[in-house]
Amino acid sequence: MTQAQAARARGTRARPRGPRSAARRAELVAVASRLFRERGYHGVGMRAIAEAADIQAASLYHHFASKEELLLESIYVVDRDLVVDQLPILEGGGTYRERLERLVRGHVGHIGANRDAWWVAGRELRALSPGKLDEVQVYRRRYQHALGDFLAAGTAAGAFACEDPRLSALAVLDMINGPNEWWEPGGRLAIDELATRYAALAMRLVGGDPAEGTAAVQGQARKRRSSVR
Repeated sequence: MTQAQAARARGTRARPRGPRSAARRAELVAVASRLFRERGYHGVGMRAIAEAADIQAASLYHHFASKEELLLESIYVVDRDLVVDQLPILEGGGTYRERLERLVRGHVGHIGANRDAWWVAGRELRALSPGKLDEVQVYRRRYQHALGDFLAAGTAAGAFACEDPRLSALAVLDMINGPNEWWEPGGRLAIDELATRYAALAMRLVGGDPAEGTAAVQGQARKRRSSVR
């Protein structure tokens, strides 16, 4: 058995747990995401990832059994973690328009904060094995369906005007995924400004009034600033 095989076997038997281990795993996923973006998934090996993280290959295998597991966790930053964070917004407080605006702003902001993971999720998805790919698609469909149901309910309540809420949900998601393809730090728009503008565009797309949601968010921001004075 080679050193790498032995390390993989140890990692399979006893995967580290706890907050410190979770933080370390997140750091390693970020390193792997950056390398996948720079060199492509098939152009990077576990040894290169370990070297970039300044650890031994055996230590990397202690956290991740394979490069595919690292790829999956990188994609999960977008297709699992984002969904888990975003869906409660649709079920939370506020008007339909306010909730949609918060969802869009959070989605676009997530792109700005996780650019490497978004690049990987958009371009290396097909490198996953069929079973792992199916796991990712479950989260994507959940997000699409939840937004479609939300737009349907908002339309029934008179907040939106969507003839086909499912199609409108896909259109909104296509639009707010777009900055992943072109946005760069230091460009014409900061990510927060871009998120605000996309929220207004999304409101128009579904037949809502962008002014109402924006005014509510601005009012909440003023209250927060006043409370810290």
